[in-house]
Amino acid sequence: MRIQKLGILIGGAAFVAALTAGVTLAADAQYVGQAKCKVCHMNEHKTWAASKHANAFTVLKPEDQAKPECLSCHTTGQGKTAAAGADLKGVQCESCHGPGSAYKAVTIMSKSKYAADRTAAHAAAVAAGLVVPDEATCKTCHNEKSPTFKGFDYATMKEKIKHWK
Repeated sequence: MRIQKLGILIGGAAFVAALTAGVTLAADAQYVGQAKCKVCHMNEHKTWAASKHANAFTVLKPEDQAKPECLSCHTTGQGKTAAAGADLKGVQCESCHGPGSAYKAVTIMSKSKYAADRTAAHAAAVAAGLVVPDEATCKTCHNEKSPTFKGFDYATMKEKIKHWK
């Protein structure tokens, strides 16, 4: 009985340490770019590549492609830390899901872990910095500050970009 309790305490302490480490890593996370996400998320990437988000940078006029007020929404992680060689043009995965350097690790984004216990695996990814986007996430760009804003219906637009099961 004592050994079992000790095991539970140690296991619980390890879980808390892992979550704490994940939060620390998330605070220091870097943007890695859609090419890193594509390795494991090919179907989701295919949906994204066919979307307006993928071409958000290329639709800017050449003179707007250097303006910070345009780049903040037409690129990913503008002005934030990026991994060496990361191409962040367009509205990529991390624009909505947060910088991925910490949660992209195979030890976190594991298909076998998700298959075994989706809730626990997802909680570990969130603890490591994965953002679950919501309407507020979208409205950081889809708002009245945009010169091309024509209103934003979250429910409708969410269905247009749906890339999950």
